[in-house]
Amino acid sequence: MSLAVSAASLGITMKRLYLSDTVAGEIGSYIAERKLSAGDRLPSVSTWMARLQVGRSTLREGLKRLEAEGVIEVINGKGIFVSDQQTFRLFSRLHVTDARRHLLEMLDVRLVLEEKAVVLATQHASEAQFADMAQHLEDYRAAREADDFLRVHEADSAFHLAIYQASHNEVLVALIRSIHSELYVSWQTPQDRNEVFDASFPHHVTLLEAMRRRDIEAASSAFHALMAATRHTVEMM
Repeated sequence: MSLAVSAASLGITMKRLYLSDTVAGEIGSYIAERKLSAGDRLPSVSTWMARLQVGRSTLREGLKRLEAEGVIEVINGKGIFVSDQQTFRLFSRLHVTDARRHLLEMLDVRLVLEEKAVVLATQHASEAQFADMAQHLEDYRAAREADDFLRVHEADSAFHLAIYQASHNEVLVALIRSIHSELYVSWQTPQDRNEVFDASFPHHVTLLEAMRRRDIEAASSAFHALMAATRHTVEMM
């Protein structure tokens, strides 16, 4: 059986959504880590395209998201600037200067929300949804081998969102979407990023296998192992 079930066939615009989310998260982290203030100028569009290795349309989508959140302001002919809106001050508090603490706190949030989603998805997911998850893990594996963090992030977050969607609980889906950009930011170095994803990848595979067997206990155990591996790597940063 082919594992290649497209997101479009399930009514989901996965890749475009997640790559622009990644762009927004990276730019948000850049602002927070450098403690930039309202009115400070950010690097140019061409600089961000080269830095993040994305196209102009993808970068534009990420910038639009940050503008909508009140984080930045794009002024035609002048550049990209940190916004002075109140929304940005909330955003800055979420992007705490202690990146490790921020990541650990977000792992706690994920543990509460996602374990329930795993149980529900194990019970209710269709074979097509499992196949979609498997394709995301194949994308994850290929990106990991290519040392392409943006693609790894995209595939990993798509895999986890697919679990939420397979839970058939719209409240859980809405909650994870509302905090999605906060889950994968504040990484200090590419090495940190890669260590986290390398440590957790085998547990993703075990998790999907257990879910496909409809084995709730094994799926929950695999999910806890995944989160424990991620937590251990973050604590050692």
